[in-house]
Order: sequence, then structure tokens, then C-alpha cells
Amino acid sequence: MVNKTSPLPATLILGFAGSGKTSLIQHLSNQIETAVEHIQSGSSELGSGCICCSGLKDLKQLIKDLLIDRESGKIECQQLFIEASHETDPIPVIRTIRQSFSPGSIFLKEAITVINAANYPPTDAERYLVTNQIFFANKIVVNHCDRATDEQINKCHKHIRGVKWQPIFNAIEGIVNTNDFRVPSTVEASTSVSTVVSFASSI
Repeated sequence: MVNKTSPLPATLILGFAGSGKTSLIQHLSNQIETAVEHIQSGSSELGSGCICCSGLKDLKQLIKDLLIDRESGKIECQQLFIEASHETDPIPVIRTIRQSFSPGSIFLKEAITVINAANYPPTDAERYLVTNQIFFANKIVVNHCDRATDEQINKCHKHIRGVKWQPIFNAIEGIVNTNDFRVPSTVEASTSVSTVVSFASSI
């Protein structure tokens, strides 16, 4: 059992609406046998703004409260998923986590971007955010492959490779069928507990 005061690993999940972020989180949580708390936009704890701008204050407060509850023993959280809203620019979010909290309390373990292969390519207006979400991700999940054509999937992979070379995993409904895809954690699967902070009004 990991001490409750050990650093909390956080995973940032990025992607546009309909990409399957929540489904992926559910799959990963089941993979490491974690209990999941899902706080959504519009709740009393969270403002309606995007977390990369007006919602940053809410994000910091939620994480602060979570760490206080964890240290006091009120909750037993050993893995944090942060589900960003679809228009989130990852740069301010990553900067906020790293600058507002000490690595001894929480650290950003990785960022995962989920892309809807069936709704590809993105529009010109979306392309900048999609490119940023790809560039700052450690892993890319190309989701809804069962609904996409081979041409769409191939174009998606080509775009990703044109931005950055990192692991790409094809998925159906957020399920990644490979043992190589794991959420890094400092605890064993049988003892870890996950909390999800979601800033997406819909996925």
C-alpha cells in the first residue's frame, strides 16, 4: 500500500467532443481496478469556463481540495485523471499543474490525446488545437476505428506523424486492445484508487 502522502500521479486526457475521452478513462480505470469519481462541468464545484482560460482557477481549487482530502485520509486516491473540455489548449493546463503544485504532492505523469477517426480530418478552425493536443501528448488514441474508413484512419495517422512521433493506439469505444498501453502509476493495480476530474460538458 502506497502512503497517502506520496506524490499523486495525474494523467491529462485531451480530445474534442465525441472523441471518446470518458470511455477511455473508464477502460483505463477498469484496467488498473480503480474506483472513479467523475466531476462534470456545470456542477456546483466547477465553473462553466474552459480550463485553459477561465477554468484554471477551478482546476487549481479542485486539485487543492483533492490533495487535502487525500492527505487527511478522507479519500484514498492513487491516480488522478483530468478530462479536459474539447477546446482545451493543453499548454496553460500543463503549466498550471507544474507551477501551482510541488512535485512532492502531485505530478503530471502523462498526457493522452483521443482523436475521433470517424470525424477526421478536423476543420481549419479546429486544426490548431488538434495539432497542439497531439504535440503535447505522450500517447495518441485513434478512437472509433469501427466507424471510420481505412482512408480516414490512415490520414489520421499521417497527420499525427507529421506533428510528432509518439505511440499511436487504435481503439473502438475507448478500448485499447494492447498490453503495451498502460497508465503509469506508482502503485500496484490491486490497491490503486482513481479520481476523475472532468471539465467536459459532453463527449
